[in-house]
Amino acid sequence: MIATDAIWALAALAPGWPAVGALAIGALSLFQTRPRESLVVAIARLVLWLTVGSVCTGAVLWFVQGRQPVDLRLFDIYRSGDYALELRLYFDLTSVVVAMVASVLILATSRFAERYLHREPGFLRFFSLMLIFASGVLLLVLGGSYDLLLAGWEIVGWTSVLLVGFFQERPGPVRAALRVLVTYRLCDIGLLVGAVALHRWLHSSAYHDIARHLAGAPHGSAAMFVGLCLLVAAMGKSAQFPVGGWLPRAMEGPTASSAVFYGGLSVHMGVYLLIRSAPLLEHAPLARLGVLVIGAVTAVMAALSGQVSADAKSALAYATISQVGLMFVECGLGLPRLALIHLAAHSLLRYYQFLRTPSALQDALERRRASAGSDGRPAVVVETETSSLQRFLYRLAIERFAIETALDRWVARPMLTAARALGRREDALVAWLMGSHAQEDRHAD
Repeated sequence: MIATDAIWALAALAPGWPAVGALAIGALSLFQTRPRESLVVAIARLVLWLTVGSVCTGAVLWFVQGRQPVDLRLFDIYRSGDYALELRLYFDLTSVVVAMVASVLILATSRFAERYLHREPGFLRFFSLMLIFASGVLLLVLGGSYDLLLAGWEIVGWTSVLLVGFFQERPGPVRAALRVLVTYRLCDIGLLVGAVALHRWLHSSAYHDIARHLAGAPHGSAAMFVGLCLLVAAMGKSAQFPVGGWLPRAMEGPTASSAVFYGGLSVHMGVYLLIRSAPLLEHAPLARLGVLVIGAVTAVMAALSGQVSADAKSALAYATISQVGLMFVECGLGLPRLALIHLAAHSLLRYYQFLRTPSALQDALERRRASAGSDGRPAVVVETETSSLQRFLYRLAIERFAIETALDRWVARPMLTAARALGRREDALVAWLMGSHAQEDRHAD
């Protein structure tokens, strides 16, 4: 029994190893102005291998113990009255599969980024953010409650924003990062409200406790409210209609981060949230219908938009949105196991495609040169007649169905106007307070 507990403790270290690596790289930068790249990579590679080992250990123990969910309670992070924020991990089929995919993909990213970002000024910053992201995504996936999922969700969101704006000397990535940040902030309210509602309703947000409470009579209105809140959060993280326009903009980041964040892992976390919430959605048919409708609409619209994209990474981004929309449909139909298989397979495929994009473009150019005529001109393109419906769909797709324009006009601009007005009021208030304090000081003298 003691040996088993020790092995479980090793498995529980999975989210901690990358955090230790990020701290080590940060400490290294305090003593060296520009640490050697080989040392940074060695630290990252070591902790990521330890992470893979911990995840595999947990997977083996879960399998040996009959493939039943294991609710591993470690200690209380915070306690006040009847409320306690526990550090507890949850090993079941869903968390084991996604955690293994995440740990392997992040380890592969460290190998790719070693050469791809060689001599980049932000080399150390990229590896630090990647390790923080790894810690956050494993806490999100392996955490045993919605409270811990929310903590990992926030870490994943902030590291995503910072890596979209990785090339901060250019205005394009900075604007794209701000767009991602605004979308995340608005939609993450759903997860926060949903977690608070769970505490008010069931007095717990732990998956084990929720499953036990839901085993009884149906809970219509409460389950529907929480399910809709979780749907809003999943829409933002997984770039679903109508807030999915941030994902093509996120391609401004390095190819390595595009692959692991928006091809392999981060964009699938909304699907993971829905799969994890499947017992809750069973008691919320309206929320399930919303998941189904949003996924279906997104899949169709993103598929059409991807067909008219002018660059390879944007086309892959829309293809990703379309496939994630199909995963939403599977969750809405009550098929979480199928959505889990789809998630794992799509993560691996899309991750490879994003990493392969620069080479694929080079291959396409070589094929185009090889297919050119003897005089060097490209082959003749034969135009075909199109129907009015095809032209209509093409116009809608190339305009991204005017969703971006509507969001910019009715959401982004009013929010920016309100923010600027509040900023001016804040500046005026600070100036008045400073003037009042200056007058009091003069009177005191």
